[in-house]
This record gives sequence, structure tokens and C-alpha cells, in this order.
Amino acid sequence: MQSFQGKKIIRSALSFILLAAVMLSMCSCGKNTQTCEAETLTLPVIMYHGLTDKQSRQNQYMISPDCFEQDLKYLKENGYETISVSELVRHFKEKKPLPEKPVLITFDDGYLNNYTFAFPLLKKYNAKALISPIGISADEAENEKYRSADWSQCRWKELKEMCDSGLVELGNHTYDLHKTGAGKNGAAKMPGEDEMEYEKRLKEDVISANEAIKKNTGKEPLAFVYPFGAKSSTTEEIIHSLGFQVIFDCENKMNTVTSKDDLYHLHRFLRGERLCLMNNE
Repeated sequence: MQSFQGKKIIRSALSFILLAAVMLSMCSCGKNTQTCEAETLTLPVIMYHGLTDKQSRQNQYMISPDCFEQDLKYLKENGYETISVSELVRHFKEKKPLPEKPVLITFDDGYLNNYTFAFPLLKKYNAKALISPIGISADEAENEKYRSADWSQCRWKELKEMCDSGLVELGNHTYDLHKTGAGKNGAAKMPGEDEMEYEKRLKEDVISANEAIKKNTGKEPLAFVYPFGAKSSTTEEIIHSLGFQVIFDCENKMNTVTSKDDLYHLHRFLRGERLCLMNNE
């Protein structure tokens, strides 16, 4: 059982994020932003990575399943409703209404624990999420004989099952660019790489990830998620040219969205144990 103090930390972390949303809403028009005459959508996006039931492995990227469940409870009890990327896009393209207090949940990298721990909780609370797997890791997971929720990646059939539930959408997190070192830094340009080489390399990789997602789930992703948040001056333009309608970075900032163009640089609050502790001091 999680202690009272632990639950206090969870509430403190989420309240820090969501209080910012409330304050922005009040400053922008003095009432619910979704009903403002000049619409301004205040949208908190929470970034998760993995869940683990082993306390020794919990850190800024891995939190406990109980912590995630308390997050979902907190959102529900405080009137927040999770939305999908598709709903967000339709809101700005087709004027489809959103809930009064929307929030977006994202999981990066596509760990197996997203399926074993997070997915049952999403179903329990009827919550929606964007999961962004690394394409090559999902392919390699098909041949793994020994799997662990702590380090294994989802297989495509598991990702498809989550997509078919209607609660999960997949984002493009590149096929094989989730790397650092030797001049590599996610989707960013490498030192000495000319612009044509960079554009070709980036496009080929991102298209490969799109094709893998479409082949295995039947659906094309609307969102692109920068690995490590790394990008160069032309990255957004290149990704946009491939037809993505939403792009997520890793900046811990609130989103104030006034048009569909703002969807190309959505910020996310990292939800980890460090955030819990920082906001409980």
C-alpha cells in the first residue's frame, strides 16, 4: 500500500501542473477558455515513459503503477478529461468541441509495461493516451524469448490491441533515431552533415516508422514525438512536410493554443519521481 505521504506527493505534482492551466485560463479570458470569444485552449500535456512495481527502479522516467493510478484518480476527481490527438486535431480543423478541462497523456518509447501496467488502468478509468514506440524496438521485440516489463518493448500485436481499444493512439517516435553519442542526438542534424543529407536521412527514417505503424495497426500516426526533444533549425519544417498535424517536444511548459499552427510545438510536463519530490518541498 502506498503511504499517505506518497499520495500527498502525487497530488502535489499534478496540482502544480494543473494549477498552471487554471491560472492561464483565468488570465486569458476570466472564464473557461473553450468558451472564450477569441478561443485560447489551455492544454496540459503530461509525459510518461514507463511504470515499474520495483521501488529500486523508480526514477524520473519510471514511476509505480500505483502512482499512475493515483494520477488518473486525481484527474477524474478534479474534473479533467483525457483527450486523444485525433480529438485535438478535429477541434481545430472541424471545430469539434472539447471537454471543459482537457488534458493529454503521452507515453514515450513503447515499453512493455505500457501494456502490462498502464493499459489496464487506462481501461479502468476510461482514459485516453498517446503511446509513441521506437519502430526498430517494436520489430526486435517480436523475436525476444525472455521478456521483462522493466526493460522489454511492446510487440506490434500488443500495440495494435491497445489501438483497437479506442483508448490509445500511436505516435511516431522515429524508426531508428532514438540514439545519442558518436554525433547522434535523436532527430537532430549530425555535426558536419549537410542539409540535403540530413533531410534525406530524417525523412527515410520517419517514413519507415510510419509504414511500420500502418502495416501493423492499420492506422497512420497524426503526431510526431522528438526523441529526447532533440531537433535542429529545419527539423520542424521537415516533419511538417511529411503530413504530421501535431508535434511534441520535451519542454516542461504549459500550452496555450490559439490555432492549429500551435500544434506543431506542444510542450509536455515530465511526470517522474523527481517532479513529485520537487513539488512536495
